[in-house]
Amino acid sequence: MNTFDQDMALAREIAVRVGDAGGRAMLVGGVVRDGLLGVPCKDIDLEVYGLAPAALQALLSQFGAVQQRGASFGVFGLAHSGLDIAIPRRERRTGAKHTDFDVSVDPNLSFEAASMRRDFTINAMLRDPLTGELVDLWRGQADLAAGVIRHVNDRTFPEDALRVFRAAQFAARLEAQIAPETLALCAGMDVTALSVERVFDELSKALMKA
Repeated sequence: MNTFDQDMALAREIAVRVGDAGGRAMLVGGVVRDGLLGVPCKDIDLEVYGLAPAALQALLSQFGAVQQRGASFGVFGLAHSGLDIAIPRRERRTGAKHTDFDVSVDPNLSFEAASMRRDFTINAMLRDPLTGELVDLWRGQADLAAGVIRHVNDRTFPEDALRVFRAAQFAARLEAQIAPETLALCAGMDVTALSVERVFDELSKALMKA
């Protein structure tokens, strides 16, 4: 069994325990997108609904040493795995920098409210690791099939200027077109406060993964 299959098996075990505790664990982000494309994905992200941070951390400790990859943001990891396990969160822009956000975890957020903060429709899908159910509230699957990079929300998208470069990166990687309305939003976003490192990282992904 390769590393990805091992991590996915672990994700399913966690999902079972989360369900027993009254919550629900969903695969989110790139693992859902790449799974629909049938391409390999290195990272597995789980979003856990219905459990407070302390309860989730205690549950995860049953599987090994818990790593706090962003404890204040409700993000945890497990030693010897590539899993990121997060609690849904709210974000509010507080300044011009990429890191200038007020973040608060909220395990009781709905799928719609939680996925609204994501950048593009193709990255805003959720999948139940136990049943395979796809939750696609923003027509991400249709955009993926059509080769379109489209933002999720007019209000939240411009809050992160790095998304201008992420749009270009995904367009290059997926040989896709950026939706006209997304291009229009990008054209009005100020990217001058972004660090050189973050911009270089996105451009590197475009060059190396395209």
